[in-house]
Amino acid sequence: MLLFLPACRQASPSPTTEPTSPTPAAGTTQPDGGDSATAEGDAPAPTGAWAAVRDRGRLIVGTSADYPPFAFYTDDFQLDGYDIALARLLGERLGVDVEFKDMAFDGLGGALQVGQIDAALAAISITDQRREQVDFTNLYFVSEGAALARAHAGITIDDIEDLAPYRVGVQAGTVYQVWLQESGIDKGLLQPDNLLVYTDAGKAVADLRNGLVDVVVADLLPLEVAARDSSLAIVGQGLNRQRIAVALAKGSTLLSPINEALFDLQNEGELARLAELYLDLDQTELHPLPSPEAGATATAEPERVTTACIDAMTLIEDLSLDDDGMRFPPPVSPGTPFQKSWRVQNNGTCTWINGYILTPVGGNVPQATMGGVPTAINGPVAPGETYDLTVNLVAPLVPGIYQGFWSMRNPNGLLFGDRLSVGITVPAQPTPTPPPTATPSPTISFTVDRSNIRAGECVTFSWTVTNAGAVFFYAQGQPIDQNQVPPNDSRLECPPVTTTYNLRVVLSNGATEIRSLRIDVQPSTEAPLFNSFTVTPGGQIVVGQCVDVRWSVSGEVTNIRVARNDVTLWNGAPLSGTSRDCPPAGEAAYSVEASGPGGTSRALQNLTVIQATPAGGTATATPSPGQLPVINSFTVNPNQIFVGTCLTVAWSVSGNVSRVQLRRDNVLVLDFAVFSGNVTDCLNTEGTYVYRLDAANNQGQVIFQQVSATVVR
Repeated sequence: MLLFLPACRQASPSPTTEPTSPTPAAGTTQPDGGDSATAEGDAPAPTGAWAAVRDRGRLIVGTSADYPPFAFYTDDFQLDGYDIALARLLGERLGVDVEFKDMAFDGLGGALQVGQIDAALAAISITDQRREQVDFTNLYFVSEGAALARAHAGITIDDIEDLAPYRVGVQAGTVYQVWLQESGIDKGLLQPDNLLVYTDAGKAVADLRNGLVDVVVADLLPLEVAARDSSLAIVGQGLNRQRIAVALAKGSTLLSPINEALFDLQNEGELARLAELYLDLDQTELHPLPSPEAGATATAEPERVTTACIDAMTLIEDLSLDDDGMRFPPPVSPGTPFQKSWRVQNNGTCTWINGYILTPVGGNVPQATMGGVPTAINGPVAPGETYDLTVNLVAPLVPGIYQGFWSMRNPNGLLFGDRLSVGITVPAQPTPTPPPTATPSPTISFTVDRSNIRAGECVTFSWTVTNAGAVFFYAQGQPIDQNQVPPNDSRLECPPVTTTYNLRVVLSNGATEIRSLRIDVQPSTEAPLFNSFTVTPGGQIVVGQCVDVRWSVSGEVTNIRVARNDVTLWNGAPLSGTSRDCPPAGEAAYSVEASGPGGTSRALQNLTVIQATPAGGTATATPSPGQLPVINSFTVNPNQIFVGTCLTVAWSVSGNVSRVQLRRDNVLVLDFAVFSGNVTDCLNTEGTYVYRLDAANNQGQVIFQQVSATVVR
């Protein structure tokens, strides 16, 4: 099967564009007499492509919008990037409109061969293997990656495996971040904690000088500028070379007009303008483009005859839950199971048989997979036939807008065809009924300065207790025994979501009283978002032990500050990273503050550091974290509610954790959850519900806990 095999990049999730194929008659698998129906093994001839584009008045461009800064979707689901802007400029020069089709990167070559698209712009690097399938225009971008380290550090980088021992800094949204993620972390060559992603490459270089990172990977030219400082040196180059051009079908008559347009755009400085706008490279940092003879196929080759078939697929229509291009994603209540259906056409030359699978490939956020699992094609589906696809999903519990992406996968594991998407809105549910007010007690005072805040703000709890044997302060879901506090104290907390805090008092007579205060948190849609924040190990450690503070932030971010007890540990920290700290005895409040034009978000976690031999002479042994995940707590409160009311599911995990999942009645409702958090679930049907929390590590080892709740009328 002829597919567009990736060399410098691979496909990952992105939304799909509106289909242009005609809608067939209803049915699951139907023959279609359109132009794409061909004998298996034969592809339509690409001759007359330029004449067809002029007659149509529209250039159909295939892209793969999963590769910023070349092609991506903005937060409001608009297509943007270097390649997108270039395609629009080419359309202007050719005097035609441009229609984009967002596709699996692996299938772009097949889409060209069957005439589904006229051209492919997707940061496609020229390789000999690809030249056998498609023609390439003149180059429009050339880059070469390099590695920068401190001079005399003894570091040499020849390939990506050499980066494994080091903490590597990279700028967010660059081809090098994608390369390090896909070719390094995803393949197990690099540790996730060792990749530090910065909003500004200058901050990465500054942290390199300060010893916070070991190596910075970026384009060679700007690193050569940084290396003029004798304290830094280029320690590797020729990494992730990019020689990028437009791909066309073999023998396409579009080659000459597109080359002429590229030549004009280069001479007029338009290519340099796009590089500055999208790649943050000014004229002095751009690699010169080679002459056309060195960068492109100057003349069309004779059409090749092949017996291999071609995989291709096009979206015909949404059969259910049409989101109108994410303009109106339909509402689905939190935790509600639902189905999404599409009608597609096999417009390739291979018959879909056993082994062809529709598979989820991510979404705008990790939870947007919505519990979807790969769905096999019930074939055969011959070339030219249409087929109706249906997947079973569950709406996430957290309110928001979600878009999940799906691609067809062939038996060899390669993705192809139009990407399919499902977009929904999960509305906010009614605020759960607050816990009843406890009977006032003259011996217990428990207050908070504010009970309603915006996400990123903090509150101060205060308490005074007399005649108490022990006092514990904790957020609902946290372990109680690791949160003992003095009887008269205060604590700063920054809850990211609505959270209930408890003061548990064990009186001198052995009786127990609990006071609860709920902090209602209004989400800030414009402020930076914490994807994850953990302090490992958590709860309580002994003097001499160290902790790892891990975070991942997204959104518009101008600065990140990591602190302990409000003393800065790292200012100008990366978007995602790890910081190790060895705190002294006492209370340690670790916080990460992310600031942006839309506001400030803050995550905070408190830790108690005790002496190895406390008063009384009994040694306290605190085990060091092992290789398995640890579930510190998992609760449902209350565990019995009335129909139409809400409960809170809370959890806390630590140890070696890479993924947290929450299920309700064996249905995945929350994926890639934060390591310590809670969600509100409002249930409208009586019965018993079982919640399960899974914590997994990178080796695939999973531990889980289950709790249940009952809904009555």
